[in-house]
Amino acid sequence: MNIRPLLILQAPSAFISGGYYRWYKLLEYGKSEDIDYVVVTDSLSYQNYIRMFPRFKEVSRDYKTYVIDLHEIRFFPSSVSRVLKVFKPYWDAFSLAISISKVARKENVDLIVGPSEGPQRVWTSYFSGKTSNKPWTSVFQGERFLFKPTPKLGPINPINVLAHVSHKEFARNISLSSKLGYAMELLGLLKIAEKSLMLTVGRSLSDELKFLNPKIEFHVIFPGNGIDLEKFNKKSKLTPLYDAVFFSRFVPEKGVFDLLEIWKIVTQKFSNAKLAVAGIIEDVKVLEDFKKLIHRYSLARNVVFLGQKDHDSIIDLVKSSKIAIYPSLLDVFSLTVLESLACGVPVVAYDIPAIKYNFHDCKAVLRSPAKNTARMARNVIFLLENEELINELSKEARKYASNFDWKKVVKAEKEAYLKVIEWSNSC
Repeated sequence: MNIRPLLILQAPSAFISGGYYRWYKLLEYGKSEDIDYVVVTDSLSYQNYIRMFPRFKEVSRDYKTYVIDLHEIRFFPSSVSRVLKVFKPYWDAFSLAISISKVARKENVDLIVGPSEGPQRVWTSYFSGKTSNKPWTSVFQGERFLFKPTPKLGPINPINVLAHVSHKEFARNISLSSKLGYAMELLGLLKIAEKSLMLTVGRSLSDELKFLNPKIEFHVIFPGNGIDLEKFNKKSKLTPLYDAVFFSRFVPEKGVFDLLEIWKIVTQKFSNAKLAVAGIIEDVKVLEDFKKLIHRYSLARNVVFLGQKDHDSIIDLVKSSKIAIYPSLLDVFSLTVLESLACGVPVVAYDIPAIKYNFHDCKAVLRSPAKNTARMARNVIFLLENEELINELSKEARKYASNFDWKKVVKAEKEAYLKVIEWSNSC
């Protein structure tokens, strides 16, 4: 059965993320499952996708693609307060939606798909669906600290939302007007997400958002993320050069500083242990602080920083490491963990909901309580002391990863779109 979704594709930066990579792979494999995307993007996003994925231009030729640039609309004068300016993104979303709805009607699409959980993007999807009279949804695939429930507050409402924002660590040093802006943004997102069936790549995110607003309905896409099995299978395990590897976006929420605390403890047991670190640098200051911490912990000869590597080089790097360490605090579905398993490399990770839900039945993923660096280090040491166990877990890792082929992901994506259409027709 052929399905024709309109995909709103946006990439304001060229830093590769799991979400950007996922959309690229869905476009690459979409035709194989009779998904005939109509892509609506903008000039910056189009160029950023080409920078991130050189084959994107070739892949996008398989689909009808529209480039729509939204000229800045000075709806609010520069003198208004930051709180009032929070409404400008919604005006921009509506303006863009008018153009998208014209494409939707012209191409006779079956539904409109927003690319992420970003409030402005969800509103754009909503307005596009309403103005074109088409089913609509957004794919929630990124975690945010604001989505983490504050248990003692319960579901979010206009009375307690400011308290919810104020409880978050990032909000401790921001102004009241900024907190109000975040509060209004979150309230708007939670309310608009009620209006259709939302999609997500991980159960952890749906559980958190349904706690914040029980009226939101989610369909969890499974498998929600994938790998190119052939690419991983054609390369055999390499002779270990490193005792452990970390690779991810190089940002604090991925645990880059906890990583060094963990490794400091490990080197007390194994003085010559080597940790390879690779990642995309989004903020130079984070890298500077990371390097300062290396010297403070006297780890200069134990940590090898490799910077950004291409995907093939990452695979070789992981395959030449004994284990992977992933102390991330924010995730929905970790490609880092999945790709490590596909390389036959066991993973030590924090037991955050995303890891628990997606890898709970995989023995090759050893979980530790979040922020407990001592427990993480003990798990790392336990594995490094048991090479025979690493070899056993390597087989388990590959077997588990084999369930996450991109072709299965695309099939699950198509089924999710059909559920959105069915949900819309039932209302």
